[in-house]
Amino acid sequence: MGEFFDKWTSRIANALAIWPLVPAGAIAVIFAYLSTGVDWINQYGAFGWFGTGLFAFTLSSAALALLGRARLWRVEAKLREKVAGDGSNFDPMARVYENKRIYLRDLAPIGRRVVKGKKFINCEIVGPGTAILGLRSDENKPFPKIEASETFDVDCIEVDPSVTSNLAIAFPDCDFEQCEFYHMTLLFTFRENETLHWITPDFRQEPLKLDGPDGSKANQ
Repeated sequence: MGEFFDKWTSRIANALAIWPLVPAGAIAVIFAYLSTGVDWINQYGAFGWFGTGLFAFTLSSAALALLGRARLWRVEAKLREKVAGDGSNFDPMARVYENKRIYLRDLAPIGRRVVKGKKFINCEIVGPGTAILGLRSDENKPFPKIEASETFDVDCIEVDPSVTSNLAIAFPDCDFEQCEFYHMTLLFTFRENETLHWITPDFRQEPLKLDGPDGSKANQ
């Protein structure tokens, strides 16, 4: 049963691989058929019809490939604009930002590493850079909220809360609602959302105790 499934899925995949050639092939057939009504092509017979179809196939394939590449260029341009473009105008002294595209370099210019007590609603937070979220400036304050937010090209790292980063921009007492984070590294002192792209282990889990090659106990 498994071999049957693998064989047919392979055939389907191969058929889909040639699908981009179908539009160009259809155009070639149409042009070859229309060329039968052209006298100077008819004098070459089947060779003339075949040559016309081949010429149409080549041109249409090139045009379709160029169209696909142009679409890819547009997508790449949008990504470059998002990462390296200009952000939205905003007041750096405001406490609430809504519907803004904000770059880390604008929130925390060179020499500043703390953004405190702000709320971001439906904003795009764009790197590159490193930020640490979920911080409280005082133990009596509630933990900041990060709700319904998404990450794109973002690595998440769980860090020791007693260690201060020399690079990260800190966001104490900052809430994020329906925000999107792009092209950055996010640090957290806690690990609650497993849907994020974590590149560090969960330190709350005890290491497994395995037997070493010599029979001794080894922690891994």
